[in-house]
Amino acid sequence: MRRFIFGMAFVTVSCGAMFPARAEVDKIIHVCDRPERLCPEYRPRVTVPDGWVRDEAASLKYGASMFVPNGKRFGKAEVIMYAEGRYNKDRTELIQWVADSDRDWTTTSGKNAKITTLPSVNPKVIINRYDNPSLKDQPIEVIAHYADLDKDGNSYVVRLAVSGLNETAVLAAVPLLDKMIVSAKIP
Repeated sequence: MRRFIFGMAFVTVSCGAMFPARAEVDKIIHVCDRPERLCPEYRPRVTVPDGWVRDEAASLKYGASMFVPNGKRFGKAEVIMYAEGRYNKDRTELIQWVADSDRDWTTTSGKNAKITTLPSVNPKVIINRYDNPSLKDQPIEVIAHYADLDKDGNSYVVRLAVSGLNETAVLAAVPLLDKMIVSAKIP
């Protein structure tokens, strides 16, 4: 019996090594603005950075996991972080998906808006800085994009973002974004 239990433990560990833990997107349905309307939320599994908390009310309102520094409230924080999954029905390659999204953002963001590509801690992650001085609430964002799947094999693009009211606050939080990328099991 001990051999059998030891053997099963060995098989379990071996299978875990063959199929490593990975990032994943959870599908959640919740009531939206009216009781008769349901909205999907695609929530990537991410590690909340140390010193930050998930703001449940803001997360429900915006359909993304919204994080604020400890002791701060959403709407009052100088900088926030969020994680959201976007359904990728056509399984568009990540680089093309980001290019299409960036083109759409550029056409609606005014003449002073610009996008700068930043280095990434993971070659499967595209990180861009978005500057739009015409926006009062989000004049600067740094967004990391990566492809992921849910447990059913559906394709998503995950966006991990640092957004804030000023460049200093956003850039100070970018290392936390890098830590979230490193801790994610990106396929």
